[in-house]
Amino acid sequence: MQRRRFLKYSSLTATGLVFAACNSGDSGKNSKSNSEESQKVPDFGTLEKTDITIGTIPVTDCAPLVIAKEKGFFTRYGINVNLSKQLDWQAVQDGLIAGKFDASQALFGMPMLAKLGAAKVDMVSLMVLNLNGGGITLSQKAWDEGIRAGMEYLNFPEFGDAYRKYLKGLAQKAKLAVDFSVSMNNYNYRYWLAAMGINPNKDVELIELPPSQMVHKIKAGVMDGYCVSEPWNQQAIAENTGFTSYITPTIWQGHPGNVLATMASWVKENPTTARALVAAVLEACQFCDRTENRAEVAQILAQSKYLNTDAKPVASSLDGTYNYGGFDKKNRVKSVPDFYLFHFRDTNYLKPPNHVNYPWRSHGVWLLTQMIRWNHINIQEYPKDADKIIDQIFPLEIYTDVAQALKIKLPSDRMKVEPAEVFIDGRKFDPSQPVEYLNSFDIKA
Repeated sequence: MQRRRFLKYSSLTATGLVFAACNSGDSGKNSKSNSEESQKVPDFGTLEKTDITIGTIPVTDCAPLVIAKEKGFFTRYGINVNLSKQLDWQAVQDGLIAGKFDASQALFGMPMLAKLGAAKVDMVSLMVLNLNGGGITLSQKAWDEGIRAGMEYLNFPEFGDAYRKYLKGLAQKAKLAVDFSVSMNNYNYRYWLAAMGINPNKDVELIELPPSQMVHKIKAGVMDGYCVSEPWNQQAIAENTGFTSYITPTIWQGHPGNVLATMASWVKENPTTARALVAAVLEACQFCDRTENRAEVAQILAQSKYLNTDAKPVASSLDGTYNYGGFDKKNRVKSVPDFYLFHFRDTNYLKPPNHVNYPWRSHGVWLLTQMIRWNHINIQEYPKDADKIIDQIFPLEIYTDVAQALKIKLPSDRMKVEPAEVFIDGRKFDPSQPVEYLNSFDIKA
């Protein structure tokens, strides 16, 4: 049966050409002026709802939503958006399920938790907002005991030897913080610890904290480290309260970050609005990835109504001048141009037609293996109908319609192998062999 279409192409000129150019190389080299972008946009039809509320969390991953609001991308598609800042991810999850938000910035694992966890509701991810973007901050106590940033060791196993010895020497288990149970920061943190032979369920104590509170808590000595999205790692360095040991792109290069989520019932009731919403956010993602825009993005995000922090730590992760910090005042600024990816930049793991925002089923497969691995859902074995479940959580129809309207080329297959070299432990991920992958881990719940 032919799919319903909600596209009435009044024009694809300006916006479509912008996105076509973006897929040919570094988006920083394919810029268009705001006046060119604002000429004409695809017409998806009459919007069912024009006034909507979108939830956000104060981490840099919210940039596409903030920019879509501040630079008028939502308005261009006829949507009046109220951005509602929340303190923590639990509030986002509860707000989506209760209908407080029409859509929200959400954790990559949140829609899957909603469906397979205790709530048993149909939350969906419309698109990915960013890749990468997290870091692991350690305390001055770890520094004083001789732990340094990973780059200062010969290799990861050498760092692992030093860090295991440090943890074993503590009088009590190290208390380490994450932002939420199913965040990619949590899964990257667990992956990193387990790759060193450290069981995150037994050898350390993992606690959950709102992202914006982590700098204050580590300064107060409440915890020994945390894994979170920016700017809260760079902020700790700016305040001289912590240092970065590893960044999440070195744990998994190109890992998904946050997503644009809503409830399946909302999409059913507002299919045209959903398409306009995705289109506006896609345009904002492209804006965020242009090199010449990153300073402005940092200034906008730093405002009190968004991240409420100084622009400098925001900018350092956006422009790729990442500071690992330290308490000896040595310069540890490294170039990491792909620390935040919002739409497309040419890297060894991101080649056309692959791009940031595409909802890969294979990423859902990886997520499901980790949720089972750490007993985050009441499923002990990889389900036989996993592909069907994942496709319901990460539907492709709306994204495909919008991508076609914006002339974005799409991958021909929803599954892709993640080669061994993109993971810190050199373990290849083949999404066609999820059971074998899951069983390959020695450390799990």
